[in-house]
Amino acid sequence: MANEIKKDEVKEYSHRLYKIMKDIDLSVGIGGLSKTCNVPQSKIRYWEKKGYIQSICDDKNKNHRYPYHAIIKVELIKSFLESGYTLNTAADKAKVFDETGSIMRKIINARFNGLEIINNKPCVNMGKIDGKDNKSIYFFEDNNQIKAKVIENSKRN
Repeated sequence: MANEIKKDEVKEYSHRLYKIMKDIDLSVGIGGLSKTCNVPQSKIRYWEKKGYIQSICDDKNKNHRYPYHAIIKVELIKSFLESGYTLNTAADKAKVFDETGSIMRKIINARFNGLEIINNKPCVNMGKIDGKDNKSIYFFEDNNQIKAKVIENSKRN
């Protein structure tokens, strides 16, 4: 098979991806946030002043940077506003994201252990099962569906 994925290439790629994901600063300036969300900078500044969104830098004399999840929060606020909610209600409804949205980043940072080839398929290794050091959970694509599988660490290949 000409397109078969080589395990050593996946291992190198996985190591590089792991390092990038751990070290990357995914933040945008107000211009990038405005352009991405199609929301005027003046509104973003107002929403920040009201406490609906937060920038990384609160110093008024420095450029404000917004964490990547601010993009989702601004889009949520905008969506609720377009549905007829007041700004205050839209921001309250978008607060749910503050409590739930960061879970993806936390999961990836805590559990992502790289990529591997198992049964000739690329799999995402999400680490050992709690309390079972001999088993790990893997995610892979099968017929356009993402599936999970627990595999004994000694039986990977």
